[in-house]
Amino acid sequence: MRKEKQLKIKRCAVLLLLAVFCIVMIWGGQATAPIAYAESNSYTNILDDLRKDENFTPSLYPTKSDDYSLQVMQIAESTDKELFVYVYQPSGQVKGLKASSINISLKPRQDIADVRNYKLTLLNSSGVFYKYLVDGLTVSTADTRYYTITTILRPFDKTIDEGADHGNEISEVDYKVAKEYCFATVNGEPFSRVLDIETIEITDKFVGFVRYKNGFELWPTSCDSHFVAFNTDRPIDRLLEADVYYTSQGYSSSAVAFEGENETFYEKEDRYAYLDYTQKVEHTGGGWFAPTYKWDRIETVEQFIAENETFQNVYSGAIIDVNVAGNITEAGKQALKGKQWVLRFAETNYQIWSGTGASGTFSTLVGDVMILRLKFETDGIVYNLGTIDNKQTGSRDPINEERYEVGLSDTGKLIFLIIGLILLFVILGPILPYIAKAIVWVIMLPFEAIAAMINGIKKAAKKKPKDKVQTPQAVQTNPQKEYKNKYSPPVPKQRKTNKGKR
Repeated sequence: MRKEKQLKIKRCAVLLLLAVFCIVMIWGGQATAPIAYAESNSYTNILDDLRKDENFTPSLYPTKSDDYSLQVMQIAESTDKELFVYVYQPSGQVKGLKASSINISLKPRQDIADVRNYKLTLLNSSGVFYKYLVDGLTVSTADTRYYTITTILRPFDKTIDEGADHGNEISEVDYKVAKEYCFATVNGEPFSRVLDIETIEITDKFVGFVRYKNGFELWPTSCDSHFVAFNTDRPIDRLLEADVYYTSQGYSSSAVAFEGENETFYEKEDRYAYLDYTQKVEHTGGGWFAPTYKWDRIETVEQFIAENETFQNVYSGAIIDVNVAGNITEAGKQALKGKQWVLRFAETNYQIWSGTGASGTFSTLVGDVMILRLKFETDGIVYNLGTIDNKQTGSRDPINEERYEVGLSDTGKLIFLIIGLILLFVILGPILPYIAKAIVWVIMLPFEAIAAMINGIKKAAKKKPKDKVQTPQAVQTNPQKEYKNKYSPPVPKQRKTNKGKR
C-alpha cells in the first residue's frame, strides 16, 4: 500500500515538473522570439484617382478585345514617396494581361541617361484601367523632378505575340511611351507638365554569344562573350554610346552514372552595361596554346565576323606552329545577316568538370537583353535618344566554332627534311649503286639517242652516189653572126647534080 502511494506521488511530481517545464519554455519563447506583423498599405481605387482630373472621360477609352497594347495615361507621386503609373489596356480583362516593367530615366529628355528598368506591381484595376506601383523607385525631394519614360512592357504571350527567329526567345513585349513628365513647386503651388520626346526603335535584333577556349587545361574553361546585334528605324553613321539591360543567372548541370542528369538554376540578377566606342577588351586564357582575343565594345557586324574568322598564332616553337580562329557558323551568319551593329556587353565564365562516373558544367546564363539608350551621329548631327526595345534571350549554344591548325615551323620542316634524307640513305644503302646507275642511264639516254642519230646521218651521207653535173653551153662569142643566122632569110637549097653522069 505504501509502495503504491509512493508511486502515485512520483507520477504526480513528474507531471508537475513537465507542466512547469512547458510553462517556462512557452514563456521563454515569447520573451526571446519577436513576432513580425506585416503592414498592409491600402491604395485608393484607380477610378477615384482618375476622376480627380476634371477632364477625364471614360468613354474615350473603349474596350477592344483584340487590342493587347499598353498605353500610359499618366503618372502620380504619393505622399509616401511612391510613384504610380495609370495604364489604359484596351483588351481589359479578356486576356488578363498585366504590365511587368517600365523604363524610366530621372533626367530631362535632352540629357537622358541612366535609363533603368523598374518592375511594376498591379495595385488594382477597373475594366480597361490599371493602376501600378513602380517598385524600387523612391520619389526625390528635389524641387524639380523628371520622369522620362521610353517604354512599358508586358510578358510575352505566344497566342497573340510573334516570336523571334534563330533560337531567340522574347520574354517581354515593348510598347512605346515616349513622354517626359515633370513635377515641381512653383510659387508654393504644385506644378506638373508632360511633353512628347524623340526616341529610336530597335527593328531587328539577335542575341547570342561566342565562346573562346582558354587553351588546353585539365578541366577545360572558356570565356563566353555576349552580344546583341540589331538594326534601328533611323540611319546611324557612327554609334558612340549604348546602354544595355540584361539579367544573369548562375547555372550548373551534372550527369551521374545510374542516377541521371540534374540542373540547378540560381537567382536572377538585374545588370546594366554602359558602352562607348572607345572601349576595348582583351582576353587571354590560362591554358596551353591559349589565344589572345581582342574586340571593341561597339562594332559593326562586318567587323565582328571578320575578327572571328582571322587565324592567330598561339604557339611558335622549334618544330611546330599552332594557329586558332573562332569561326562564326553558317547559322550564326544567317542570324547576323542584314543587321548593322553589334554591342558586346558582357563576358562570363564556362567550365567543364569530370570525375569517376560523373561530369558537368558551370556557367552563367545571360538573358532578357534590352537596349535602353543610343547616342549616335547621322549626317554630322549627334543624337542621344532612349530606345523602344523588347526583352530577348538567345540560345544556350555559341554561334562560333574554334578551329586549330597545327603545322611544322620553318625550322621543323628543315629538321624533318634532314631526318628523311638520312633515313633514305640508310634504307636504300644496299641498292644505291644500282639506283645511281639507273639514274645515270636515264640521264644519259637522251644524249646517246642524239649521238646515234648524228652518226646515222653521217653514214647515210657517205653511201649516197654523186649526181652528174651538166656544164653550161659555151658563151656565144659572135653575137652578130648569131643575129644574122637567126634573122636572115633562108638560102634556097641548091639542086645537086651528078657531074659524072649525064
